Amino acid sequence: MIPVARRSTPMPWVPLSLITCALVMRWLKLESPGMTLLPNFSPWMALAFTGTLVLPRALPWFVWPLALLGINLAVLGIASAMDVQSMTIYGMYAVIAFVAAHFRQRLSVVQALLGVLLSSAVFYLVTNTASWIVEPAYAKSVSGWLQALTTGLPGYAPAWTFFRASLLSDLGFSSLLILAFNAEARFRELSPMPWAGPAILTGH
Repeated sequence: MIPVARRSTPMPWVPLSLITCALVMRWLKLESPGMTLLPNFSPWMALAFTGTLVLPRALPWFVWPLALLGINLAVLGIASAMDVQSMTIYGMYAVIAFVAAHFRQRLSVVQALLGVLLSSAVFYLVTNTASWIVEPAYAKSVSGWLQALTTGLPGYAPAWTFFRASLLSDLGFSSLLILAFNAEARFRELSPMPWAGPAILTGH
């Protein structure tokens, strides 16, 4: 793969606005009855992966899991915000953002969206496996693990429907991030993220 020579666009108001919107959305979801507001529909995966790819280096990769941890602590308290499943989620966002940081200025739009798809799948696999481990209602067997990944527990929506919502959310928010980044890059005559190949540098 040929590295894409692309300079980060200095736009601090964009990441600050996105973080604010993500925090507000998370707060509203946690405060909703039964936390059922837009299940598995959030900007966090897009921020962790795509946000790390396109936003300035001044905003470090670890800001995403720390921001999520902060809002969870503020609303839920330390006991609920620091359980095994929550810690798995923070850890996965940290790993995904860390990996994305190593691909800054090197991916095309198509590659970035494929990276989001892969990140979503790995996130789903790991977090549902953690749920299978800690949830006593799941049989600690291969069939119980497959249940955690597909149908889930009786009385709840099938687990795969949450995966579907996550994929749509992750791709949707990532596409918005990339479109906003490229629009501003072209406005400022900087190098946008290419669609499928190496960037063609414009005036700086």
